[in-house]
Amino acid sequence: MRLEGKVALISGSTRGIGRTIAEMFAREGAAVAVTGRTVDRGEKVVRAIREAGGDAEFFALDINDEDSVRGVVAATAARFGKLDTLINNAAPTDVVSTTVKPLTDYSTAEWETIMRGTVTGNVFWSCKYAIPHLAAAGGGSIVNISSAQSVIGLTGFSAYGAAKGAINALTPILAVENAPLHIRVNTIVVGRVISHKADTGVGVGGGHLTRLGVPADIAHIAIWLASDESGFVTGSLVTADGGFTVNGDAIMGAR
Repeated sequence: MRLEGKVALISGSTRGIGRTIAEMFAREGAAVAVTGRTVDRGEKVVRAIREAGGDAEFFALDINDEDSVRGVVAATAARFGKLDTLINNAAPTDVVSTTVKPLTDYSTAEWETIMRGTVTGNVFWSCKYAIPHLAAAGGGSIVNISSAQSVIGLTGFSAYGAAKGAINALTPILAVENAPLHIRVNTIVVGRVISHKADTGVGVGGGHLTRLGVPADIAHIAIWLASDESGFVTGSLVTADGGFTVNGDAIMGAR
């Protein structure tokens, strides 16, 4: 019960990493706002959490719509009485997977769709509207989900890499700005994670020094960053990629 008494809003939590974070947060005692575009998936996650004895509510969220983001933040605080944990996990992965190509081949619309969903909606709007609630709760934790594609050169992922890189850059700034409010801000830089049996992954392939990741690998870190155990940690990029980004042997073709 490391998160007992905490209320967490988790964007993009109807499947994959976000769903696992929601379910594991609930097992650790947090009340969870499950969010996403697909109502059926969201309600399924909520049922699973409640059947396991946890507390959760689903809120339909369009991360590309400012009013939707603002409304879900307010509804979460109203439903649970406060908000002290924000997990910014949503990203337009369905768009990313169909736009793997050189920067010069991107349309402006494709570029802006990825930027809007990954940075503007998922971090800017979410933080803008959640921070006052976190402050009112006496402080809390913001955890952003980034990608190894933000720190390596990978052909075809310029928009996604740039968007995730923007999240990395925002992390220390938000940490400094919100320290007086007792709000910590950290980011998990994620390597290749296989979310379900049919998932072949997007982007990076081999080169991991341990193994491919599973959603629980990321959820464990998110739990720690949301808990009081990490009270001395803010403004940090925590890399969880199985050693991929440090593996120079793979880059040089030795593995």
